[in-house]
Amino acid sequence: MSHPSRSLRSRCVRAALVVVSTSTLAAAVIPIAATGSAAEPAATADCPDPFPIESLEDGQPVTGLTVSRGTEPDDITGEIVGTLEDGIAPGIDMIIARLSGSEITNPDGTVKRGIWAGMSGSPVYAEDGSLIGAVSYGLSWSPSDYAGITPAAEMYRVRDYGGAMSRTVGVPAAMARTMRADGASTAQTDQGFRRLRMPIAVSGGLSNKRIDKTAERYDRPAKRLIAGPGARLAEEPTELVPGGNLAGSLSYGDMSLTGTGTATALCDDGVLAFGHPFLWSGDSTLSMHGAKALYIETDQFFGSYKISNPTGPVGQITQDRLAAILGIPGMTPPTTSITSRVTATNGNERDGTTKVTQQDWTDYISALHMLVNQDRVLDRIGKGSAKLGLTVDLKTARGDNLRFSRSDVFANRWDISIATVDDVWWNLYRILNNKFAKVEITDVNVTSNLEDAFHALRVAKVQRRVAGRWITLNRDNTVRVRAGSTLVLRTRLLPRGESVDSPRWVRTDVQVPNRPRRSGTLSVTGGASIHTGTGGADSLEEMLRMMRRAPHNNDVVASLRVRTGDGPVLRKARGTVASHTTGWKYFDIRVIR
Repeated sequence: MSHPSRSLRSRCVRAALVVVSTSTLAAAVIPIAATGSAAEPAATADCPDPFPIESLEDGQPVTGLTVSRGTEPDDITGEIVGTLEDGIAPGIDMIIARLSGSEITNPDGTVKRGIWAGMSGSPVYAEDGSLIGAVSYGLSWSPSDYAGITPAAEMYRVRDYGGAMSRTVGVPAAMARTMRADGASTAQTDQGFRRLRMPIAVSGGLSNKRIDKTAERYDRPAKRLIAGPGARLAEEPTELVPGGNLAGSLSYGDMSLTGTGTATALCDDGVLAFGHPFLWSGDSTLSMHGAKALYIETDQFFGSYKISNPTGPVGQITQDRLAAILGIPGMTPPTTSITSRVTATNGNERDGTTKVTQQDWTDYISALHMLVNQDRVLDRIGKGSAKLGLTVDLKTARGDNLRFSRSDVFANRWDISIATVDDVWWNLYRILNNKFAKVEITDVNVTSNLEDAFHALRVAKVQRRVAGRWITLNRDNTVRVRAGSTLVLRTRLLPRGESVDSPRWVRTDVQVPNRPRRSGTLSVTGGASIHTGTGGADSLEEMLRMMRRAPHNNDVVASLRVRTGDGPVLRKARGTVASHTTGWKYFDIRVIR
């Protein structure tokens, strides 16, 4: 038979998508984890027997399924070219086939789109209907109709993992000569086969430039993050079928980060797809979705790729492994809820929601969520001011429920939205990566009010009250203070840049340690200039308290540090203004009797 019966496929997938209890699904995958190797699934049209790789012959005809538009798979045909021993990893061979049909080739046989990103997982069948494997590699450097295939047997054994996966696989000389005779270029065969790209499409209207900027700031893989379709995930799920679209998602809602490939086989113990990893995380909590393909975009340099809209969640990806991902239909993945309320003085406002399935991406996705919502409400990129409040609910591994809350003000002359999300990311990053306890962030709530006006001040000078007069402190002169006295200070703040603020004074009175004949330093700093740490914390709770009490961007902090034989003695005083404040002044001091 040329390919599985679509009527059988439809009946089987409807049965597979029946929602069952989490405990039943968990029990279904326990034997795989316990044995380290999945048992051979029962052969059906949706989960056919794997074709033995040692029985493949050069020139053997094959058929396959993939989607180029919508949700219905197209038929593809081709023939086996050969096998690369250990081509994917030690002990995992790569099957090479030349394919045609769908958008791969034109009717006359010439290459059209070639093997595109998004074909990952497209099943390839032998004449008897058994599964040879899944398309997972393509030739680099311009579109080509040659595909690298992950063997079906390796995909069925999704827990048999060995060795590091090569990103590029060289083509043997004899095979390269044959491929060139069939139309492949020297550049293509010299560059070899590369795993098909699995770009993470970022929705929400962000440009690739804006995505690259945030990825660089927050240490994320910028080359995999691309601007995706602007629509949020459709609420209505679409049916999963072999050869049909399948997407894995780190988040969905206002901010969706999804990678779309192809489902390979629907078996009793789950859906196999991609023929290669997504994040290669091993155990996974990604949500699983169908998708609707819009079209195939031709890229003459990196290879063509599919543009698609993921649809509503239909299950959870539980394994993200070398040869395949495995998803369980009907299983609901745990999520972190991000909610936001953004208002602006231009009259716009918006409530936003995003669900995060990959816990260690919560900091980055929360920042992106706020960025797209603030961009939408402010409706421009440029200077401005903001007030932001952040509340984070978290749970420790031992079951303790904790909450962190903090508010602050911001101002930026170039991009006020980016300036505020930096703070969201940084606080969440420190919580996720704390050294005291493994935590799970369950909820993130952010409120933001944006203003077109630029409110910003800078520290200009510092004065001291002496005998009823204010004396301006000089950096070149040591400040002499009496032990045990109160150092009365005021700081002059001036508008910064295009600020609409007026000059003002802010007062800070610092208690001098009773340590005569000691030297030290006095610093007066605008809150935004203070790089606060949590190095003194001895528990997660203490770290959260230190983060909560850290100076704000609109604080002016006077710090008096006196050196003693027992270590430094530190005294601080804080004054607060309405606007974002920067700058600092530094002075030497001497404590006298």
